[in-house]
Amino acid sequence: MSAEGYQYRALYDYKKEREEDINLHVGDILVVSKGALLALGYSDGFEERPEEIGWLSGFNETTQEKGDFPGTYVEFIGKKRISPPTPKPRPPRPLPLAPGPAKADSDSEQGE
Repeated sequence: MSAEGYQYRALYDYKKEREEDINLHVGDILVVSKGALLALGYSDGFEERPEEIGWLSGFNETTQEKGDFPGTYVEFIGKKRISPPTPKPRPPRPLPLAPGPAKADSDSEQGE
């Protein structure tokens, strides 16, 4: 099974500033899944302008690291089939309220 992804080449060195970041070295090849960009709300065409996306989350094929890197430090070089598919980042969502005391129907309370 494979998914669509995009390849980028690092134009500059980047030293990670946070735990979730990855280091970049000039020439590193990075792969970002299409699903990751769609989850951030970007549509087709944006993958070619990483500097407009901001932070990308992907996989550095050169160092085998996964994490975030700045779009301003990379250039788009093409599409790539990736396998296995990268899990899609989920946007934050509100938690449901914890259930209170059970308010069961009289039907479910009685055993049949």
